[in-house]
Amino acid sequence: MDLSLIQGTISGLKVAGDIAKGFMELKSMTEVQGKVIELQSAILAAQSSALSANADQAAMVDEIRNLKAEIARVKAWESQKQRYQLQPIWDRAALVYALKESMSNGEPPHWICTKCYEDGSRMILQPRQTKEGRGVLACPTCKSELQNQYRGTDEPNYAAG
Repeated sequence: MDLSLIQGTISGLKVAGDIAKGFMELKSMTEVQGKVIELQSAILAAQSSALSANADQAAMVDEIRNLKAEIARVKAWESQKQRYQLQPIWDRAALVYALKESMSNGEPPHWICTKCYEDGSRMILQPRQTKEGRGVLACPTCKSELQNQYRGTDEPNYAAG
């Protein structure tokens, strides 16, 4: 938060207080009206500084909330990615991240996209076939495809090791 905004608010309120004290010394209505205008101006300046300080504080609260959410997301991903191991498939023709059986928690074996893994998310590769009958593993998010030179695709298995 910008300390000058807080100092401006305090300074504006001090000026307003000094002007209000000066009312006692005024003798004519013209002098009173002049001081009223001066007082209103000081109050408006203090209000403006206070509103700016509030806006800065709200922006910082939002930034802190977003940073905490990002930290939680990164920690969750770090935990999730430990469950997978990079392994070759199709006679070493392609690489995927395979679920470790010891960390499967009852989930069936599956492979996840290497690009999405590196980007910090878990996207399970989906098997399909080309018109020629070749096996393809496709990522629904990044649209990456792993093509098998043979017909069909292997069933996913747990990570070896």
